[in-house]
Amino acid sequence: MKKIILFLIISCFSFIQMSCDDFLTQEPETSATNINFWKTEQDVESAVYGLHTVFRDAIGSYTQYYRDRGILLDYLSLAKWNKSQSNDLSGYTTSSPELSWANEYKIIAQANLIIDNIDRANLSQDRYNFYLGQALYLRAYTYFQIIRLWGDAPLVISSNDIGQKGRTPWKEIASFIINDLVKAVQLLPSVDQLRDSKGNIITNKQIPCKGIANATLAHAYAWLAGFGKEPMYYTKGIEAATAVINDPNYGLVVNPEEVCTKVMRGNSKESIFEITYSELLGEYKSYAGYIAGAIQRWPIQPNTTPATKRNYRINNTTVANLYSKNDLRRTAYFKDFEQMAEESSAITQDAAYVQIWRYPIIFNDGNKKGQMKTYDANEIIFRLADIILLRAEMKAATNDLSGAKSDLNIIRQRAGVDDYTPEEGDLRIAIQLERDKELIFQCLVRYFDNMRNHTYNKNLKGNFLTLSEQDVLNGALFLPLPKVAFNNNPAMKQTVYWQIQFRI
Repeated sequence: MKKIILFLIISCFSFIQMSCDDFLTQEPETSATNINFWKTEQDVESAVYGLHTVFRDAIGSYTQYYRDRGILLDYLSLAKWNKSQSNDLSGYTTSSPELSWANEYKIIAQANLIIDNIDRANLSQDRYNFYLGQALYLRAYTYFQIIRLWGDAPLVISSNDIGQKGRTPWKEIASFIINDLVKAVQLLPSVDQLRDSKGNIITNKQIPCKGIANATLAHAYAWLAGFGKEPMYYTKGIEAATAVINDPNYGLVVNPEEVCTKVMRGNSKESIFEITYSELLGEYKSYAGYIAGAIQRWPIQPNTTPATKRNYRINNTTVANLYSKNDLRRTAYFKDFEQMAEESSAITQDAAYVQIWRYPIIFNDGNKKGQMKTYDANEIIFRLADIILLRAEMKAATNDLSGAKSDLNIIRQRAGVDDYTPEEGDLRIAIQLERDKELIFQCLVRYFDNMRNHTYNKNLKGNFLTLSEQDVLNGALFLPLPKVAFNNNPAMKQTVYWQIQFRI
């Protein structure tokens, strides 16, 4: 994607600009721009790539990490984020950006605009399918993020769908998501068949394809089956996951070291869906915009030593308890773990040295010369190890214990760990623990895992441990709504659990 895309999306669609405060109630303006647009494939392509820019800015934002209440860290210096790990949101107000869904609804508005107007362009069937599939997919993924974070939400299904809106039950939105994803699977080509308007091969793994749609479909079915307690959806979830796992375009890298050196960098064979950045094209975010910017110092960040203080830490004891001594992730993900764990706590703060993101980009000139600029890394949303372990989880839930163990052991064997045995205890617990190990620090994964499996009162902290079933039904696991959601919209209601603390 070129830098010009952001300009195109702003200029071509100025007729739908509206404030975040009243995105559900303001009438879009028609203009000559819209009337004259949507004529050629280049028009549609620029609109879709503009949608990707909006998507990247919202879903790739560090705000997503601040919403993560289950990240596997023992110390977080930012007080409000630290307290949120115990479901204490007293550090937030109704104006906190972490609670706002405005950017997510910007994605949906943009996707709706494309879906509503793409018929006006003179496209061949395959190109029509390609662009429509992308818009449907990005709308579906964004709604999936919304229902996992906020639960019930406004369902906006077209660019003309305006006016006051209350919250649609999240299960109804989930059905809408699944319908969009099923269509996207049908419309989109496999990843090796992606082409741009000039026939050039697309290697960018932010561009939706059949594999990405199936991976998201697997997660959506698992969410309905697990968190939604509708187990009949497990079978379809397993089918969607299997479609990804059997796709020859994807494969696991050899070992955890390659997870760090290849997968996290981006565009690996293991990666399925990622948010892409390019420092060379000027499409990058500051290193502080990555979770690595918070949790990594020595040996990755320049001008640091083992004694450099770290404000976000995972303790040596946590790592030692999580990963067995023969687990290759213990040494791949954490620099010289055994050696550094023996060093003085005055140096190490009794914390492990994370080294998952290996490629810093440094300022070469100016007053910041030699300092961190960004990372040569994409934000990984789905990778094959995730889908294999998700299928293991769903197989275990449907009593296919042999199949579940087989999937679990694929990931264990890559990490150099012995196969699962019944002596370890509950297979489903073992699978969830393996996800903790394999996908550590990946944004919101562990929190959503504990929601989906209803293990929040066992694995999370503080107030999570004492939540009742009624608390969960009242929305305790979701985020409260911000003030912006209520502007010009009396139909909106605050999440019951948070009504007193976040009264509007």
